Amino acid sequence: MDNTVLNKLTHGVYVVGVKKGGSFGGCVVDAVSQATMGDPSHLTLALSKVSCTNELIKKNKKLILSILPVDIDPFVIANFGFQSARDTSKWDNISYGVSNGMPYVSDSVGYIELKVAQTIEFESHTLFICAVVNTTMLNPSSESLVYAYYQRHLKESASNSFSNFKNGLPRSEKKVVWRCLICGHVYDGEIPFEELDDSWVCPICGVGKENFVKE
Repeated sequence: MDNTVLNKLTHGVYVVGVKKGGSFGGCVVDAVSQATMGDPSHLTLALSKVSCTNELIKKNKKLILSILPVDIDPFVIANFGFQSARDTSKWDNISYGVSNGMPYVSDSVGYIELKVAQTIEFESHTLFICAVVNTTMLNPSSESLVYAYYQRHLKESASNSFSNFKNGLPRSEKKVVWRCLICGHVYDGEIPFEELDDSWVCPICGVGKENFVKE
């Protein structure tokens, strides 16, 4: 059996926010899926059983899911993915807002407030089945980050920025991206945008390079 096929499944990249006593906890998660559309709609997400965030969700029975954009500061991913909420106040390191007592990433595309409806325990992970309580769009023109893009373009920057942070050095800048002014598509090809042939067009709406802006 070739388990590398599983790596071809599409995943987003999100930050879970949850209460932790008088402060907040949270972590990065990619195993998220919409299970139903209705009133209410339901999402599923899977978290490692050793995660502090897993424990906090089970205790509070509710959480916020921030949808990260493709141009997110890589440090945000590192901050929530490379350290534990057991001994670190992760939210103090970034810009965030609070809704109904739970934190969300200010630079996110939007966030979804969830209430746990059911849990299923597996050997290594807990699958949370959650009802959607509320949704808020923050940046409607932003394109959502997918895990494959993170692996190809942001993983190294996330690691470097976190290393700088732990060593008291300035964190890295946000990754520069080229965005289409017409449809919002963010270029993620292997060839640097500046080196693309003048005949290149947006794969989504078909406009030329002149309709892209650097962000």
